Amino acid sequence: MAVRFVVRSRDGQKLREELAFPFDQARIVLGRAASADVRIPSPTVSESHASVQLRGSDWVLTDLGSRNGTKHNGQRLLPERTRKLQDGDLLELGNYVLSFHTGVVMTEPMSAERTAELARRLWREAQTARGVKLDAPHLRVVNGARAGERLEIPPAPSRLHIGNHDGCQLLLPDSALSRETIEVVHDLEGVLIRSLSGEALIQLSGYRYKARRLRDRDELQLGTTRLVFEEPAQNEIDALKGAPDQPLPASQAPREPKSTPPLERTQTAAPSRSKPPPAAEPRKPSKPPNAPPAAERGGPSLAELVIYALAIAVLLASGLALALLLRAR
Repeated sequence: MAVRFVVRSRDGQKLREELAFPFDQARIVLGRAASADVRIPSPTVSESHASVQLRGSDWVLTDLGSRNGTKHNGQRLLPERTRKLQDGDLLELGNYVLSFHTGVVMTEPMSAERTAELARRLWREAQTARGVKLDAPHLRVVNGARAGERLEIPPAPSRLHIGNHDGCQLLLPDSALSRETIEVVHDLEGVLIRSLSGEALIQLSGYRYKARRLRDRDELQLGTTRLVFEEPAQNEIDALKGAPDQPLPASQAPREPKSTPPLERTQTAAPSRSKPPPAAEPRKPSKPPNAPPAAERGGPSLAELVIYALAIAVLLASGLALALLLRAR
């Protein structure tokens, strides 16, 4: 089963419609670059902002080191850390919010052309919401009697016709076209031009085509008439390539996730705010009843000195008597 991202603005600029990006692949990159799977053309979104990847049976979200960070259900992710996704989760990237949906049935794979067209629609919607008038994609006649005339191409889905007969939105008095009709189709993948007769009537860069997907600044020739395809939204999106990321306003910038401060950990360990009573000082052992004072215990007592003197006198007397006895012999 596939997944889908539904994109809307979060900066107060309401989009007229939500745009959906469906995918059936294991890794999806979200960002501003042309290589991103979900391309969000905003300077507040980094070129490679975040990724969503299937790991086992779980989808996980990873911030790829973006300047403005990625928020998951209102909580900012740490860079390169993964967060498990559930159906309906909200992802915030720059000025945009994406809702994530699982269990999607896809009828056809997402193409690079469709990704680019959705990015152009996002850009046009954002400019319109800001009150900026942006020209619609159009074909401009370069030569002949109709030089300077433009054929504006309405939003998808729409169809226009070019030819030299009534009923064409762009009437070219070109005999080389005879009664041939060229159809211009604006669909989910951009603007397609094709010959309804099945003949290769479209010339582009020296080649002839029966049908061709148009890109900004393509020059083509129908009969003897030359036209240029101009897509102002794509031109402005291309100008964002390599531009530095624009910081979000302070009121919108997601805060860095913080670990629990020491004070909160202390309060968790000891919920009571009252101070514990001071520890009791250890009791000193009491002196034995007949113990002499500390000062007296520091040296011999008087009685001990007398005993020492008497002992010395006895030793001296014994030595003297022994000496006299030896001398008498």
